Amino acid sequence: MLLMCIFALIAHWLACIWYAIGNVEKPYLEHKIGWLDNLGVSIGKKYNYSDPSSGPSIKDKYVTALYFTFSSLTSVGFGNVSPNTNSEKIFSICVMLIGSLMYASIFGNVSAIIQRLYSGTARYHLQMLRVKEFIRFHQIPNPLRQRLEEYFQHAWTYTNGIDMNMGFPECLQADICLHLNKSLLQGCKAFHGATKGCLRALAMRFKTTHAPPGDTLVHSGDVLTALYFVSRGSIEILKDDIVVAILGKNDIFGEMIHLFSKPGKSCADVRALSYCDLHTIQRDEILEVLDMYPEFADHFFTNLELTFDLRDENAKTTYPSDSNMVDVTCRRRVSYKKKSSTGKPETPQHH
Repeated sequence: MLLMCIFALIAHWLACIWYAIGNVEKPYLEHKIGWLDNLGVSIGKKYNYSDPSSGPSIKDKYVTALYFTFSSLTSVGFGNVSPNTNSEKIFSICVMLIGSLMYASIFGNVSAIIQRLYSGTARYHLQMLRVKEFIRFHQIPNPLRQRLEEYFQHAWTYTNGIDMNMGFPECLQADICLHLNKSLLQGCKAFHGATKGCLRALAMRFKTTHAPPGDTLVHSGDVLTALYFVSRGSIEILKDDIVVAILGKNDIFGEMIHLFSKPGKSCADVRALSYCDLHTIQRDEILEVLDMYPEFADHFFTNLELTFDLRDENAKTTYPSDSNMVDVTCRRRVSYKKKSSTGKPETPQHH
């Protein structure tokens, strides 16, 4: 709109100059061939030089001058208003040169604006075409193909195809991740009381997962390597194809990672009932952050409440002996204890 207004303003200025040239030259022309004289003849309002009020009206002159400049700026004119004197011809050449530059710049920008309006749709179809080519090349069967396409569509609506791994500096990435995970870090009481540095470190390690309906997030027997925080949607927990729990927003599932030195195995299947968004953090990564901030570890594990514990206590997993297991667990717990006032860690008490 602004470009079109600028175009109209320049056409107005040039129309005023065009009128001034014809008006200044008119009394001095031996042969009445100026554009104003021709206008008077064509509309039946000839100039009578003994009568100053004769000839076309101001409205006729302005509209005709504006018509000439617009037709010259956007094309080469139509000939019904034509330059006849040398001054008029020189001015017409200048108008044509200005028009060619304006036409290229203004209307080129308009085309670019229209292209930008549809650039998102074009990127979506391009990425979708790549997904379909991948499916066709690897001959992926129909159920899996449908899941793949639905995941892509859901992920696109969430991110609009924008990749956040664009080489931003780490400090800026931390601030972005902190903003993206703000609702989780503020809403879950396990993260209350954490320092800004601790929250930034946690936010950098959270990953967002999108799941369409029917997608299985965790299979029975899978190793539990992460904690899952549901931020949107509904999830069902199934044991032997029987629904034992339905989870929703702000629910947490996984295992109590601080009670065991090794990750356990899942006792159930976890399947999405609707389009779901989940925040996940790997077991090793959250333990790494808590090792860096031991003063926060006790608070986190005390306030961490799993909505559903997936760990299968009956699963046969190779662990150290019971005595070693207790020792490892105690050492892990002790590592998270706050140091005493003397600067020495508290001594664990064995019962």
